[in-house]
Amino acid sequence: MKLTLLSSLLWMGSMVMAGSAPSPFVGQCGRHLTQSCSAQANATNVDSCCVEKGAGIFLLSQFWDQHAGYDNQWTIHGLWSDYCNGSYPTNCDPSRQFTNITEVLVAKRAFRLMQEMNNVWPNSAGTGHVDDFWSHEWGKHGTCMSSFEPKCYSNNAYDGMIDYFNTTVKLHKKYDIYKALRRHGVVPGHSYSTSRVQEIIKREFGMFPDLRCNTAGEIVETWMYFFVKGPVQQQILVPTGNNNATNCNATLIYPFKYPNDNANSKIW
Repeated sequence: MKLTLLSSLLWMGSMVMAGSAPSPFVGQCGRHLTQSCSAQANATNVDSCCVEKGAGIFLLSQFWDQHAGYDNQWTIHGLWSDYCNGSYPTNCDPSRQFTNITEVLVAKRAFRLMQEMNNVWPNSAGTGHVDDFWSHEWGKHGTCMSSFEPKCYSNNAYDGMIDYFNTTVKLHKKYDIYKALRRHGVVPGHSYSTSRVQEIIKREFGMFPDLRCNTAGEIVETWMYFFVKGPVQQQILVPTGNNNATNCNATLIYPFKYPNDNANSKIW
C-alpha cells in the first residue's frame, strides 16, 4: 500500500508527538495480565489487544552479519510469532502490507526510531533499500500479532506498525547478545563450544537460544523463544524452551565482522 508524502503530512495534521501514539489498550488491560498460549488467553472475554490469542509463542531473531552493522553489535532479523502448536502464520493482513516504511516514519515524526532502525536493523540481504527488509518483516510477521492491530489504536493503520518496530528495537537492546557473550570472554575471532555459548545466553537472559550457523561453521543468528504476558508492547516475557535446537556443530566459529576490509587499509 502506498501512502504519498503529501497525504501523510496532511493525515498527520496537528500532531505534536514525535512518534506513534501508544495503544490505548496498553493502559487498560488491568493489573493481572494474561499470558499467551495459556487457557485464559483463548477465553472469549479476553481482548486480543491485551493478550496474543492464537500465535502466542514469540521468537526474537538477531543476526551476526559479517557485512552489516557495527563491529560490536548484533543486528535485528525480526520479531516473529508462532502458534502454540509450533506452526506459524504469515502475511495475515494484505491491506497493511506497507512498503513505504521510511515515509511513514517521517510523516509520524518518529525520527529517533528511524535512526535506530537504520543502525541496528540493516538490510542484511545486501541488496535493496532498508524499506524492503522492514516491509517484509512487518508484512510477514507484524501483521499477525493481535496487539498491533488497528483496533488497538483507534483504527489507525500505521501506529501499530510503528509500535512493532519500536518494540522489536527495544527487545534487541534489552537482549544484547554481544555484551552478554563479551562479559564471559566470548568475543569475535575465535572458536567456542556451541553449548558454552548457549549456556552463557541462558544465564544472562533466562532463555536457551537456538543458534544458527552457516555451512562454514560460523555463527550467523540466534533465536530466542518466549511467551508474553499482556500486550507485546509491554515486553513482559516468559521464557520457553526450544528442545535444545541448533544446526551448529559442537564447536562454532564466532567470526570478525568485515573480514576483507583490511585488504586496502589506505582506501580512505
